[in-house]
Amino acid sequence: MKRTSHPIVLTLLLVTSGVQAQTNASDEPNRWQVTPFIGYSSQMDFDDQNDSGSPSARSSSLFGLAFGKETSDPGLVEVIFSHQKTSLSPDMGEDLNISYLHFAGALVYPEGIRPYIGAGMGIGHFSAYDSTTRPSLALAVGIQPYISNWMSLRAEIRGYGTFVSDNSEFICDPRQCNLRLQGEMVTQAQANLGLTFRF
Repeated sequence: MKRTSHPIVLTLLLVTSGVQAQTNASDEPNRWQVTPFIGYSSQMDFDDQNDSGSPSARSSSLFGLAFGKETSDPGLVEVIFSHQKTSLSPDMGEDLNISYLHFAGALVYPEGIRPYIGAGMGIGHFSAYDSTTRPSLALAVGIQPYISNWMSLRAEIRGYGTFVSDNSEFICDPRQCNLRLQGEMVTQAQANLGLTFRF
């Protein structure tokens, strides 16, 4: 009987500890958060006014950092930076660097896996032959379950829409490229995974 009870007692202690960690974390609102993350981005398509074959930025890995403050809604306000380096199709001789810097907010359901929805606005920076910085918007859905009272997992899908002009010199050498962009917005999705540290 004693040997049989040990695993049961251990299991109860672990479950109790997990519940207690989530309770403690929930009882300490309005803390700061920092979240380093890695992710993978979708392809980004650019429309060509000349219909000579629209270029695209290939999907690739990325990294980023989010820094925020919890609110009592419950929610979160934060600054998010992400960066990726990718190649262009067709090849234009230079890799394309894409960076986003956004001010964002989220509403968080405070129990269980803590799902959230969020939105943000800021800038997108594109750099290859030349560079351009344009305004952009974002929407996000994700989860942020507690691991302990000072740490949580964060997994999300974040979509970006960046307003562009007909300037294509940041993509290719204008002396060799007759590409002219059209449309008002280019879109891209990210799947991100990170660890959140609360303090």
